[in-house]
Amino acid sequence: MPTDHSKLKVIYHHPRPITENGLSGSQVRPYKMLKAFQELGATVIEVTGDARTRSEIMQHTRLRIRNGERFDFVYSENLTIPFAMSEAHRLPLHPLLDHSFLAFCNRHGVPVSMFNRDVYWRDKSYREMLPWWGRMVTIPLYWYDWWQHTRYLDTLYLPSAAMGTVLPWMNRFPNVRYLPPGAEISDTDNVPQCAGALKLFYVGGIEPPTYDLRPLLAAIQKTKAHTSLTICCRKKEWNRVSELYRPFITDRIDVVHCSGKELDSLYAVSDLFAVVRSQGSYLDFSVPIKIYESIGFGLPILCTSGGETARIVESEGLGWVRKIEDVAEFLQGLAEQPELIKAKRAELMELRDKHTWKNRAIQVCHDMARPRHISSKALNR
Repeated sequence: MPTDHSKLKVIYHHPRPITENGLSGSQVRPYKMLKAFQELGATVIEVTGDARTRSEIMQHTRLRIRNGERFDFVYSENLTIPFAMSEAHRLPLHPLLDHSFLAFCNRHGVPVSMFNRDVYWRDKSYREMLPWWGRMVTIPLYWYDWWQHTRYLDTLYLPSAAMGTVLPWMNRFPNVRYLPPGAEISDTDNVPQCAGALKLFYVGGIEPPTYDLRPLLAAIQKTKAHTSLTICCRKKEWNRVSELYRPFITDRIDVVHCSGKELDSLYAVSDLFAVVRSQGSYLDFSVPIKIYESIGFGLPILCTSGGETARIVESEGLGWVRKIEDVAEFLQGLAEQPELIKAKRAELMELRDKHTWKNRAIQVCHDMARPRHISSKALNR
């Protein structure tokens, strides 16, 4: 594989338009990975947009491949919904569009990789989220997507090894590798490090049963030291469940609704990134993108034990893992010993470079840009 990434020619696929200012991880990650490949200097052919736009680009790209143009690999970022439902109206009008293009690339010797971001459909909580008549549509489409992936993927990327334990037919994929979210390195130097108060920050979902922050709020209430928490969530979510959290809300709790670059100032004035919530089966294998975003700010992480996030935080030394019942006492100790946070932040400043989006893209290049040949899937046809 060429070490000069500028010599690579990559087909980048995502079955929706890519936006710079995404409001969720499923919107942020496709943009960050695309930008990372471009920053490496690779030639990137974007197969993105709505169905009509993608179809036009696919036709043109097929013609280029048939005419002998060489591409090193395809990298695809999928959705949290089936490919066929990628249009804004969600009607499954184009079930073959993306699969036929990716299979075409594979047959013509272009190795195909895909990042699979979510397996909600495999978790029991999916039944609580969607009514039975909705699942009658989505579940068969998920299975159809997954069957198609086994036919043309050379490499399947997952955010964590734990996710592979709940997905079907894993033995049908020639290569399975792990590609967690990345970080943007922040140059901000004004993290307060417990200057008079311990400031916690949480950003993400707040709706039970998947995301239940009551254990975190209860811990804040129990601490004697001046400990505060800023919760950043979507306004519509807060409107739906605010009454559930109302008994815990005091002047030490601040609820805001920000996204994108607006989050930077919140990270910058915080001491600790908190992932303290009731554990659910879905959280056992999910990896929140905000975990790595906080690393980019050198912000230590506190999370509750159990699940993939706790394993990552503990194994890579990104912060602390505690049982829910021990969180209040631990926060009290941190407030009294701010040097612990300062030391942990110094460690993160040394670690964070290896977790950038650019390094994630480099990993894909090393995995996929092997000498040009007919792909392993194509050889089996």
